[in-house]
Amino acid sequence: MSSNPASSRLRDLIKAVRGCKTAAEERAVVAKECAIIRDAIQDNDNQFRHRHIAKLLFIHMLGYPTHFGQIECLKLIACGKFTEKRVGYLGLTQLLNEGNEILMMVTNTIQKDLEPQRNPSVIALALTAVANISTGEMCRQLSRDVEGLLTSSQSYIKKKACL
Repeated sequence: MSSNPASSRLRDLIKAVRGCKTAAEERAVVAKECAIIRDAIQDNDNQFRHRHIAKLLFIHMLGYPTHFGQIECLKLIACGKFTEKRVGYLGLTQLLNEGNEILMMVTNTIQKDLEPQRNPSVIALALTAVANISTGEMCRQLSRDVEGLLTSSQSYIKKKACL
């Protein structure tokens, strides 16, 4: 592990969990990591936010609660870097569900990412998120943007918009 526990990689967490001999030991490792992630969130650690969400996704797959990281997904989606947006959208689709109130807050960010002049990869991320987690209200708000992408010059975006 590195000297800064909040900057440890997902790979280190996976090794620690796989090295556990009992369920109690696994719970202790997950609880410790969740505490480190919560502290980093409270400290507003922007440098490693994408790592925290990746670790929360792994913890979520193990069946542990990760609701405290949902707002961090929104912050990643609002970032300008594609790599951070990718992790943010993945977290959004996995950690949130249709009934979650946080989805109302993400609609404007998705709408900005659906603008035709955006990077096609960012548009594809936004379209995938809309397809997986959108509510009726979100669909009504984004329908014109998605419809506009049906005339895109890139076939990849057209296919995503159709789905």
